[in-house]
Amino acid sequence: MSRAGGDSRGSSRNRLRRKLWLLSPEASAEINGEIVYFGGDGETVPCWLGCGRVLTFATVESDRIVPGGPYRRGNVAPACRPCNLARSDDGELAQQEVAARVAATVARTGRLVPALAV
Repeated sequence: MSRAGGDSRGSSRNRLRRKLWLLSPEASAEINGEIVYFGGDGETVPCWLGCGRVLTFATVESDRIVPGGPYRRGNVAPACRPCNLARSDDGELAQQEVAARVAATVARTGRLVPALAV
């Protein structure tokens, strides 16, 4: 079964290396003309969307800064699943708008993450 939009995420090896890099202290990206370091320590990293969750290798996801752009180091940031889903492909959302979407999902469903359609 293929993913919608193809599998532009790369091989499993590339995804593994990307997750390890997102957790590292070196992980950064240029956002609005400024270099932003994500604050990883090699084991954990905060969600870059500001929800306060501390992510581990098992929970970190690569959120593309420019939605639809490449999964390259300069275009990915660490995000938790709820924030990544709430932001979706809307790169213009502020942190407060993402938090509001996550809160609306919890209020509507009682869960952080919406159920996936089968």
